[in-house]
Amino acid sequence: MPDKIKKQAVVVIHGMGEQRPMDTLRSFVDSVKTHLSKTDNSEINTTVRSKPDWISGTFETRKLSLSSSRNRPRTDFYEFYWAHNMRDTKFTHTFTWIFKLIFSRYKKVPQRLRSLWLTIWAIIVAIPVILIATGVDDIKIVISVFAGIPLLTFVISLLEKFAGNLFLSTLGDAARYFTPVPSNIEQRNNIRQQGIAFLKKLHEQNEGNGYDRVVVVAHSLGSAVAYDLLRFIWNDYYFTFEKKEEVNQHYVKELDAYSTNWPTGKTTDDYQEIQYLAWLQQRQTGNKWLISDFITLGAAICYADYFLVTKQSFEQLKKEREFPVCPPIPDDKDNSISYLDTSYDVVVNGKTEPRTILRLSHSSMFGITRWTNIFFSSDFIGGKGSRIFGSGVKDCEIPRSSIWLLPGGHTNYWDKESEASLDAIVKALRLRTDENPSLPQKEEKATV
Repeated sequence: MPDKIKKQAVVVIHGMGEQRPMDTLRSFVDSVKTHLSKTDNSEINTTVRSKPDWISGTFETRKLSLSSSRNRPRTDFYEFYWAHNMRDTKFTHTFTWIFKLIFSRYKKVPQRLRSLWLTIWAIIVAIPVILIATGVDDIKIVISVFAGIPLLTFVISLLEKFAGNLFLSTLGDAARYFTPVPSNIEQRNNIRQQGIAFLKKLHEQNEGNGYDRVVVVAHSLGSAVAYDLLRFIWNDYYFTFEKKEEVNQHYVKELDAYSTNWPTGKTTDDYQEIQYLAWLQQRQTGNKWLISDFITLGAAICYADYFLVTKQSFEQLKKEREFPVCPPIPDDKDNSISYLDTSYDVVVNGKTEPRTILRLSHSSMFGITRWTNIFFSSDFIGGKGSRIFGSGVKDCEIPRSSIWLLPGGHTNYWDKESEASLDAIVKALRLRTDENPSLPQKEEKATV
């Protein structure tokens, strides 16, 4: 693989709710294109074209292709659309999840969600107090009698139905995705199977016509979907390689320092630079993993320890390497996230010499995939990814005010008016050729 990226793809994964195909993608690409044009004169005359999407497997989506500029290679934008899998949600699908959220101990509730948790409990306590004080069992009767208008009861019933549908089409998605019970398994499997097939097609395009780099951007509940897709598909690619005459993987070894004992004075920017260089080295050894960046916006996955319904603790699942973290957890024996494997011989100047490829482990996805997590200070659905996934996650908190307990700005991350968050998104995408580090032109051969 050449060091220079010639063609790249961005996959956008939408969040919960009644999403329509292409709505998220079109608005996202339009805002990114506008921002690029404002900050780089070479982007002003670039064009976006809607082209057939042979990747997703559905005729409802298209590929939006942004032509190359002087500083950026051709960039294709795709949407992984999954909302159609979450249909016919009922209140019974949400009971287990809601029960867990409400009845979790206060200390286990993430800091950013505690005000909401306390408010919900205040309402729960207040309702019976009000009913007892009124002396009746049905608050609608009280309102109807007080108003003297029977029609009011009908209006309240309509409002109840509307609120119910709104709840089921939004939070109902989260409840079903985070709760692996029999009634939700089919929906969860469908989403994952479709997403894995989607990403595999991006990875396995014909040589010379494929992508050099893939970026995955996920919003809201889509962050949990994306995280699962990445950790599952990683198992199909982390061990791939080709027999190379020259092998140099010293950046891969440098990752160990961040996993065992984060170097003094080093920042997430330093770690992300090593991640990208290690990714380039892995690609040069023939590794097929294309995903260099994972970007989350208002990410529900940041509360996986609270939202996920499971008998095992989230910490235990991380320790068992079921959930990859950033930086990865090193092996207990050698304090490394990689291992030597698959010796082979090559002929150099008529002599046979041994070579050994350094492989990352099955849980070391975030050794070579950068994770940038962007969230508004007012959006309680989003939060710090580093809280549970490790200090290698680059958290970008964007200051914003909102009304009490409303997830302010949750759907506005890439709005053209949200300049700070849009700027953070474009910087995290690193679409320009000069925004990513390059390997030295001549590297000394390392003994791996």
